[in-house]
Amino acid sequence: MPETALRVSDLTVVYGDDTVLDLQSLEFERGKIHIVVGPNGAGKTTLLRVIAGLEQPATGSVEVFGCDLYRLPRKERLRTMRRMTFCFQKPYLFNSTVRANVEYGLRFRETERVARAGRVQSAMKALSVLTLQERNARTLSAGETQRVSLARALVLQPELVLLDEPVANVDQANRSQVETAITELQAQGCTVVVATHQVEQAYRLSANVVRLERGRIAPPALENLLEGEIVERDGSAVLLLGGGLSIHLITEKRGFTRAAVDPANIIVSKEPIRSSARNSFAGRVAALSELDRKVVLSVDVGLELTAHITRESFEGLGITLGSQVYLTFKASSVTVF
Repeated sequence: MPETALRVSDLTVVYGDDTVLDLQSLEFERGKIHIVVGPNGAGKTTLLRVIAGLEQPATGSVEVFGCDLYRLPRKERLRTMRRMTFCFQKPYLFNSTVRANVEYGLRFRETERVARAGRVQSAMKALSVLTLQERNARTLSAGETQRVSLARALVLQPELVLLDEPVANVDQANRSQVETAITELQAQGCTVVVATHQVEQAYRLSANVVRLERGRIAPPALENLLEGEIVERDGSAVLLLGGGLSIHLITEKRGFTRAAVDPANIIVSKEPIRSSARNSFAGRVAALSELDRKVVLSVDVGLELTAHITRESFEGLGITLGSQVYLTFKASSVTVF
């Protein structure tokens, strides 16, 4: 049974007359990367601040490591808060060397000198900032600043790391380094919660994605999320999904990845169709619903795929629960993260 690092229940945060967070239930598994996505103003930063113990909710509970954070006595709450680290969107670094910045938290905790030196060295190496250790932290680029901030978090050996928009101020060339640094935090045993408005970044980092809109949990940002290994077959890229299923796609990437298929780009038919589309699957309709004047079909093809069709098409095809249908889509309709 997976262990829960963090659980939010019946949580509300109110600013004046505005309810900015209203979350009935939300859980984060220990040792995983979890992503909270949503537009500006969705409540992402507020949620992280509440989890970090920096902002008291109006109602509800925030259980961190099994303890209700806001019902703990002050000393116990501070002790629990020291088991986590919050990296802000715009990290503040002291006007001193990179090494001194990374070391600061250990000095504050009066960690013994030899142990401190080893941990600082290890953290800087893990986040690829060892060569910057004598640089003044105020002279770093945005990407370097984020990596130093993450090293400063990692050196404390936290159990929970909260990251607010970690690549918002980072140029494209440095984003992959920051994302690699985030996966390194998980490799070191941390539970990581990342708030971002960038959906593609979210799914590159994890399949555990929660979307907020106006302070509430919203439907997933993407449907038809797939995980598997991309291999080359007959000169084309193929995503192997297990169970003998595979999907053709267009990408230079190879190896494990996540991908998604836009349900609006899937053609639904009662018979196989001839087209240039390289992906076609037979399956049975497992569920039906309506969304924004369209019919949403969940089809079991060995895995569940969702397709959106118009009401007219739905009625014309005579589809019911259990109907056999064919799903067809082009390789270019698959987005790789």
